[in-house]
Amino acid sequence: MPRKAAPAPVGDRRYRQAVELFEKAVKAFGRKDLDRARTHLRNIIENHDDQPDLLERARAYLAMCDRAGGGTPPRPRSFEELLNYGVVLHNRGEFEPAVKYLRQAVSKHPRDEHALYCLAAAQARAGEGEGALKTLRSAIHANPASRNLARHDADFEPLRGEEDFRALVAPTLS
Repeated sequence: MPRKAAPAPVGDRRYRQAVELFEKAVKAFGRKDLDRARTHLRNIIENHDDQPDLLERARAYLAMCDRAGGGTPPRPRSFEELLNYGVVLHNRGEFEPAVKYLRQAVSKHPRDEHALYCLAAAQARAGEGEGALKTLRSAIHANPASRNLARHDADFEPLRGEEDFRALVAPTLS
């Protein structure tokens, strides 16, 4: 008789629920459906205080929704807000403004591997090849796993033909 699969631990289920809410909020924010985004973000803040990383991001997005709701463009200030807003712009295909916000995030935390990687990807898409290579080099220095990510990331497609890029993302012998 086949055994039933064990249910997912409560912590994992709560984390997945919080992530799903956050993804819905980001999609609503991208569509400029700020009321729906606020609803999902408040749900995370009120019901998922056991997820500190998502909680911090939810607060940052909620602040951006509140600022955007006043008819003025959001003005992110904290590292998290700058990083998240830069990623949102990147995902919308607005690469030049994304580079601007991601540079500001990197200026606040110059060794943050995620911010460096996101900036490099946005620079590559914005046509800033030399800057993208320099920033990607820093991201790989901060986290060698970024090498493999970049090797397969479509954001770096504009650089694939360059020898410097191929050398930078080539597998290393460990």
